[in-house]
Amino acid sequence: MTNSLAVAVDPIDVSVILVCWNSLHLTSTAIQTLREHTTGVRYEIIVIDNGSVTDASATELGRFPDIRLILNPENLGFAAANNQGLAVAQGRHVLLLNSDTEQTENAIGRAVEYMDAHPQVGILGVMHRNGDPGRTFQQSAAPFPTPMAGCRRLLLGIFKKPRPLAPTEPPPERDVDWVTGSFLLARRACLDQVGPLDERFYVYAEDIDLCYQARKAGWKVRFWPGVSLVHLGSSSADQVADKTFMLYRNELEFFRKNQPPLATFAFYAVMTARLGFSTIYQAGRLVGGRARWSDVRVRWNRLWNFMTLRSDRSGLVRS
Repeated sequence: MTNSLAVAVDPIDVSVILVCWNSLHLTSTAIQTLREHTTGVRYEIIVIDNGSVTDASATELGRFPDIRLILNPENLGFAAANNQGLAVAQGRHVLLLNSDTEQTENAIGRAVEYMDAHPQVGILGVMHRNGDPGRTFQQSAAPFPTPMAGCRRLLLGIFKKPRPLAPTEPPPERDVDWVTGSFLLARRACLDQVGPLDERFYVYAEDIDLCYQARKAGWKVRFWPGVSLVHLGSSSADQVADKTFMLYRNELEFFRKNQPPLATFAFYAVMTARLGFSTIYQAGRLVGGRARWSDVRVRWNRLWNFMTLRSDRSGLVRS
């Protein structure tokens, strides 16, 4: 009889996935602060460079020891890039972490401990802070959007009604509808049940949809303010041609996937009217010499792309 010796290998507690798109400095800082502040857990770092062309991300990130780097020849979208990381992740938990984040405490290690102590939680979000000197609170959890709430928001916006102010202090630990994908810690069992991110969302709303599917499958989505990190936010805004269109388009796509058709059509109709009003308004300002032709063109393109249900990727390309 032949005896075999089995070598025990400690499991990886958490796989950290970062998507980089022309953000070498931010991604490098995210990795460095993660290493400096993460303790008590075994982790792996998976970085997907999503077709960077304006900096040396694709070559410089490869110099970090012990990270797994996946290079895409073009920008495949945020959801698709994260799914590449999910496909190779070995951790008991998976953390989707934005490249414009900085760790200031052991948020990752303690969040994993929290998940291990709360097996009913499928997805966890933690407190976000702004990059200002006071490290003020930043909202990172919210109720699910609905077509009717979207219609009310759009109609009130036409008449300049004030919106309620966001809270300045973090709410207590609680179950929520969704947490932002800038720090979204998901249990492997939850992901195995609900599947990867839906790639119809090129960027934005993929985190909302993932939380929606998790809750529908019976998992809890929880906000826990016991730890925090800094989220700088909007790191790719200056590279995007029309972020507004991309947000609106994916909001509609979320409704098309998860909400009743009649309510979804109502949102589509009101949003189309709202975008049409904006286009006409800018055209009037152009005639009066108070706007440029480019202002009208942006709003017309936004209206046309939304009406014709073009992919949200259309908002990435400058015309």
